[in-house]
Amino acid sequence: MQRSASVLAFLLLAPGFAWTQMMTMPAISLSGQADQISAPQPNVPPEQRCVVAGRVTNSLTGEPVKKATIRLSANRTEGGMRGLPLMTLLQSGGQGYSTSTDSDGSFRIEGVNPGQYLLWVNRTGFLNTSYGSKRPAQAGSAITLSPGQQLTNLAVAMTPQSVINGKVMDADGDAVPGGIVQALAPMWMRGKLRYTPRGSGQINDLGEYRIPNLPPGKYFVFAQMHNNTPAGEVITGKPDIRPVRTYYPSSIAFAGASPVEVTAGQDASGIDVRIQSVQTYHIRGRVSGLASNNAHERSVVNLTPRDDAFMVFNAQSSLRPDGSFDIAGVAPGGYYLNMFSMAGRIRNYARQEIDVGTGDIDGVVLIVTPPGSIKGVARLEGTPPANSPQVSASSLHVNLMPAEMTGMMGGPANAKFSADGTFTVENVSPGKFYVQTNAPPGTYLKSIRFGNAEILGKELDLSGGAAGQLDLVYRYGPGEIDGQLDSPQNGTTDTASATTQVVVVPEELHADGTGVRFASPDAKGNFKLPNLPPGRYRAYALEEVNYNALQNPDVLKQLETMSPAFEVKENENKQVQLHVILQNELDQLYARLGVQP
Repeated sequence: MQRSASVLAFLLLAPGFAWTQMMTMPAISLSGQADQISAPQPNVPPEQRCVVAGRVTNSLTGEPVKKATIRLSANRTEGGMRGLPLMTLLQSGGQGYSTSTDSDGSFRIEGVNPGQYLLWVNRTGFLNTSYGSKRPAQAGSAITLSPGQQLTNLAVAMTPQSVINGKVMDADGDAVPGGIVQALAPMWMRGKLRYTPRGSGQINDLGEYRIPNLPPGKYFVFAQMHNNTPAGEVITGKPDIRPVRTYYPSSIAFAGASPVEVTAGQDASGIDVRIQSVQTYHIRGRVSGLASNNAHERSVVNLTPRDDAFMVFNAQSSLRPDGSFDIAGVAPGGYYLNMFSMAGRIRNYARQEIDVGTGDIDGVVLIVTPPGSIKGVARLEGTPPANSPQVSASSLHVNLMPAEMTGMMGGPANAKFSADGTFTVENVSPGKFYVQTNAPPGTYLKSIRFGNAEILGKELDLSGGAAGQLDLVYRYGPGEIDGQLDSPQNGTTDTASATTQVVVVPEELHADGTGVRFASPDAKGNFKLPNLPPGRYRAYALEEVNYNALQNPDVLKQLETMSPAFEVKENENKQVQLHVILQNELDQLYARLGVQP
């Protein structure tokens, strides 16, 4: 139990383990969660309660899937954003209904209150599936129940999991037990390609590993051994040669890794990693400037490679009472040396670059810059529309989102506004951030200034310490898009499929990844997108949205050929008409660019 707790603490503190990774991991089990759903109170007459029923099958074989957990939960996704990672929806919690499938794959839920719901299914050996989704581990379409409705023909096809398995061996072909193997998947984030963990498996005593519950796609696999040498122990008489992180099939550098591509339901066996051993070294030093005398008890010093944002297991050290540390088993290379701790509400954070060559590094001093505060004030320009409610500054909020993955620790620093529009963001560690805030309905965010610089959608560089003032300007008079999808040309009666979504992209993207807006058309193909800042945009109606692909600048460039740019002015109601870009067109676009959906 103690070991599990320490591993969990490291995962939460590791600079390389970003929230985005947690949000996109599809390997989530719902087993045992059905009881956590509290059924809504029967606050409607019996004759108005609804029935939801259907059947679950294997998408590859068509066979029924028995003992699958069905979860029907109130739709809490803002704006009906379809295609979100399923993890996003699982975190919403709340009230709902649950059941399981019978031997023929059928299920039935009675006594459901009218309303809008999302339905997803979980079964060991299959990927989490949402009703209406075209890909596993993605949110599908909402189910709207009218009073007394009996919806009894729902069909959900579950995709069998893909598995990667093999052995970890040394140069002599002998099994190497006692470590972990991870599968990394490509992910676009703020216009940059990153590789993030999608699944992992422990190495058993025979050197075997198994990574289950993977969606089809391309992965890069690496093995990392557990470091069982106590910190401070010195190996004398010979070089300290240890197995180091090795990518399949046998490279210590990511550039030499070979991808492993798996199809739906495939058990990819024989993915054997030939672990490499190299001479390793110690990094010894101390941390200076901790905010409290006992902060060392909650502090961890660890390493992350400078050339990637992967998690590195066991390349860490706890702090001794005198603030000293000793990280053993470090292979040559360039790293970030990181320290993070929480002493009450005070964050202690430090980072510096360090290069390991052909010897131990002693006497490192990692200096903690104390967290600071950012003050700010918001003001509202323009004239409110007639009969509109007065905007209250106390309903606003602002947070500083780390711009670097290595800075995503402990949650974003945030603040709420006072009634006079002033605010203070406290406990801000040094680093680079994006300022993110909400504009009340009927307004838009016009400007964010820090000192004399306009930083709306740009980085706020507080690497030297947190101090200064933010000036936020909101303005009445946002634009609005009212649109209609073209009638289909394929002879179908529905204008939009259940998963079609409208995506509105500004002509100039913000560096922080914000500014892209979404709207869900109704059954007749009508959609509305209010509170749009004035500017130039392009709009697309996509049969299926891939949020990861929309972070790829090459994909956005290709999409530009499918929609002319248009301008939305202040207070303007812009009328647009869009044709639906079908999924096969998107798949062809992804294939041309080598993008993994």
